[in-house]
Amino acid sequence: MRQRGRGKSVVAVLVALGLLIGGGYLADGWVRSQVESRVESTVLEQLPDLDADLDAELGGRFATPQLVSGTLETITITAPQATIDGLTLTDVHIVATGVPIRGSGAVASVHATGTAPTATVLAAIERRVNLPDGVELQLLDGEIAAVATVLGVPLEAYVRLVPQPRAITIEIDRLVLGGATVDAADVPFDLGGLLGSTAVDLEMLPEGVELTELVVTPEGIDLVLAGTDIAV
Repeated sequence: MRQRGRGKSVVAVLVALGLLIGGGYLADGWVRSQVESRVESTVLEQLPDLDADLDAELGGRFATPQLVSGTLETITITAPQATIDGLTLTDVHIVATGVPIRGSGAVASVHATGTAPTATVLAAIERRVNLPDGVELQLLDGEIAAVATVLGVPLEAYVRLVPQPRAITIEIDRLVLGGATVDAADVPFDLGGLLGSTAVDLEMLPEGVELTELVVTPEGIDLVLAGTDIAV
């Protein structure tokens, strides 16, 4: 009888432990969801110019120890679409590590990627640059060009988008008139307004986060932003 009673006691202890562990998982899941929700609202509060439907995901096996320590191991933020300074980005993906959640501190690192559809980039440039009458922006063979017609002859002023730490600026790469490369002096348009102009202003980004890479593709402009030790 004692043996049987002892067996029942062991089973009872194991069941109790299982319930405690299961409850711990459930509680940690609640903590995780609360942290993720708070991260989403905080990002939108601190970046009022950001228009996006965000989704935050907390990394690490358990959320509660991170909450207790005051530092989140990894936060991944995604958005199918976001708008910055009138520029629409798609497939936004942000990874932040070492994120403090109490008091002052610094985020250890941030790495973000996104794609700006060509049409939105052209629209952003047109909003900021005074193009001469009869000149419009187009994407030609994967390159951005200011296009016009001179005495019935097509003129293309191909431009480069240059990544600056806090902006995207414009430079003229070459001028093509009727299929031949020409000098700016031979063009009856003043395209000087394109030189050094800001196509996109990124000053609204947190201090320490900078644009590090820009690639023009037929589908759009791929952007990479990164930073370390970002004060919060």
